[in-house]
Amino acid sequence: MLTNFWRQFKRNAKISLAMAKVNFTLRIEGSYLGIIWYLLNPLAMFLIIILIKKHALPGNAVSHYEVYLLIGIIGFNFFKQALTKAIGAISSNTNYLKSINNIPPETLVVAGLVESIYSHFFDVILIIVFMLIYKTSLIGLLFYPIIFFFFIIFLLGFSFIFAVLGVYFKDFNNVWSIITQLLFFLTPIFYSLPANNYLYKINLFNPLFYFLSIARTVVIDFKAPPLWMSINLILIGFVSLAVGLLIFNKYKEKFSEQ
Repeated sequence: MLTNFWRQFKRNAKISLAMAKVNFTLRIEGSYLGIIWYLLNPLAMFLIIILIKKHALPGNAVSHYEVYLLIGIIGFNFFKQALTKAIGAISSNTNYLKSINNIPPETLVVAGLVESIYSHFFDVILIIVFMLIYKTSLIGLLFYPIIFFFFIIFLLGFSFIFAVLGVYFKDFNNVWSIITQLLFFLTPIFYSLPANNYLYKINLFNPLFYFLSIARTVVIDFKAPPLWMSINLILIGFVSLAVGLLIFNKYKEKFSEQ
């Protein structure tokens, strides 16, 4: 039984990786600047917020604010992109399900997330460049993959849920667009929050908040994050994965009907 499961897992993983690689290549193919277009989004947002902070927002005591801000923008963009792709993972790829019966639908969801991870590799390079410019130690980046792994577990679970919602609710993309706009301002991306602030308490229900807080603490300050925060990120990740798989497996047989 375990042998069959492992064979199926390896087969699905290979399909997902191959599809992600093809989609990523197609996305930058024919573009004059290629991946640079992808990096222009966080850079433009970075410059706008730096300008606003300098002339309109009061100063705060955030160390290495430029790197703090860039991690926030890049983390949010990755979160938004990964789940946006998940919404259309099934509904936009029905040709795969109808013409090639031996491709499991979950591989389409995983492929979308892997494609976002490919793009995030260039985000990390951008963070390294800014850390060098602003003379921030790079040692903390060695632990970033561990933090990122548990965030991926969370995103994978929610990707399965969003894929189902994308099939059954045609307007969910519009709903998600509104939610992400609210999240951008509710999550401390370009500002910091004291623990006694009401927004801080709201963010205790926000998985993105845990990821950004832990990543900034480790990468910028090279300190161990609060234990309770690390435990919450891990628990949220595996609970979301379990729930996501449960919901996806319940509805995947009905995708062709929709």
